[in-house]
Amino acid sequence: MPAASDAIQPHELDALFACLDGVRSTEGVALAVSGGGDSTALMVLFADWLRQHGRVASAHVVLTVDHRLRPESVREAEAVAAFAARSSFRHATLVCEAPKPHSGVQAAARAARYRLMSEHARAHGLASLLTAHTLDDQAETLLMRLARGSGLDGLTAMAPAMRMGGLRLVRPFLDVPKSRLLATLRQRAIPWIEDPSNQSPVYERTRLRAARATLDGLGLTAQMLATSVRRLQRARVALDSLTESYCAEPPGGIVQTEPVGILAVDRERLSRAPEEIVIRLLDRCIAAAGGSQEPVPLSSLEAIVGSLRRSDGEVSWTLARAQISATPNCIRFEREPGRLPLPSLTLGAGATALWDGRFVVGVGAGFVGSMEVRALGPEGMAELRRLGRDVRPARAFRLVPSFWRGPRLLAVPQARYWAEAGLEGPLSATFGGLRYNSEGSLPPEQGGFDRFC
Repeated sequence: MPAASDAIQPHELDALFACLDGVRSTEGVALAVSGGGDSTALMVLFADWLRQHGRVASAHVVLTVDHRLRPESVREAEAVAAFAARSSFRHATLVCEAPKPHSGVQAAARAARYRLMSEHARAHGLASLLTAHTLDDQAETLLMRLARGSGLDGLTAMAPAMRMGGLRLVRPFLDVPKSRLLATLRQRAIPWIEDPSNQSPVYERTRLRAARATLDGLGLTAQMLATSVRRLQRARVALDSLTESYCAEPPGGIVQTEPVGILAVDRERLSRAPEEIVIRLLDRCIAAAGGSQEPVPLSSLEAIVGSLRRSDGEVSWTLARAQISATPNCIRFEREPGRLPLPSLTLGAGATALWDGRFVVGVGAGFVGSMEVRALGPEGMAELRRLGRDVRPARAFRLVPSFWRGPRLLAVPQARYWAEAGLEGPLSATFGGLRYNSEGSLPPEQGGFDRFC
């Protein structure tokens, strides 16, 4: 087994980048490179692996996000661009223009990085994004989440590969100590950039790194913590698989999905499920019905489960944009009305988007002109009633997407209404349901960022 101070050797590259075995040789990927040691090593080793397999680096793009937090950031991005060019990669600097928060700077910067890189990747047809997170990052993430009282999903830390909207996020170095990556660069006399914020005790990760020697002395080494993460990930996969069986439609499962954006759960059968499965199922249903981009707090889910188990009567909650209503026989999940303005999108021919985090809406490729997609609302409800359409349950129908051209209502797929023959194919809207959480493969929200768990 290689020592922590050993440089990465050529024969190790296939194992590191095995996650890309299914990627066609002509398919480009994006690399997240800040210029720090870890990400510089990612660029160097990926270039080596491409050469080993006779692939060209020019098919791939290095992405550097400039947060404009330090005066040196422009020069640093230029240095990364120059190094990428010498390695034959394409390069793009993505400038973050968003206002800088007074607190939570690192979390906000991380969210901005992923948003900018995912938008660039989608715009340029790149399906995969490689990042340089290491075994040390994995261990630190576990400790940080332990400090927050995270549940199993939080303690599984970072996955080697996951879906981020339509983008596949890949972390090939999660089993590699940072020291090996830096040793690789030193062996080749390749410099890297040291971000001074990484030394600031203001940040939690910096404080954990300062405590590294103490933690190692207690046996809490990065290697052992990462081993725990892998075992927790294995347990999470098993629990997710069991949850999937409950989330299926009856008779096999207990969740019935209605096209207008409602999910109904058999409460009596749910009461017989293990508590962890109940929590996971509620989480999925709330996310699907509410369409929120934010994770549902575990403490809130635990409170709902406790209430359901203490009483079998009627009770209701609002959480993460979802309205949850329980009767003795059923738990119903739907979009909370009036909480936030519902979005209005303009879609042209061939466009597909995720509307309100809940519905996949699309306009056919042969359609002429653009189309406004907005909530049906009172105006659309009145028009459908005038035409004799059944729009029950009314609360749910007001919140479904509808297609308009100027003042004219052209389509409400959930009501099976199209104003003209030939519109049924081009104008479509489908409730994402539980696929939104389990598959993570729905199109991106226009102007927003997909839920990232």
